[in-house]
Amino acid sequence: MSLIAPQAESGDVAGQETADAPFERGPEVLERWVARVLDRAHRKAHAHKDPAAARTILHVAHSFADEMATVDPQFDRLRFIKDATRDSS
Repeated sequence: MSLIAPQAESGDVAGQETADAPFERGPEVLERWVARVLDRAHRKAHAHKDPAAARTILHVAHSFADEMATVDPQFDRLRFIKDATRDSS
């Protein structure tokens, strides 16, 4: 299973125009987008019965949460981790 997204064309983000990229819409939108991407990968790892990949995604979610918490002291780490790694089973 590959968790790496395909390369985007110059000026595109995964096929979208750069103007539509979530990081240009504000930190809350970016936070939700990152959580959604991580959640999708985490669910895929569970569906493929790949606990090592699921743990790796959990560690990545914690890394994102650590970074976001340093930028915003009000950042809700626990909610972000839960949103990023909801177990579909």
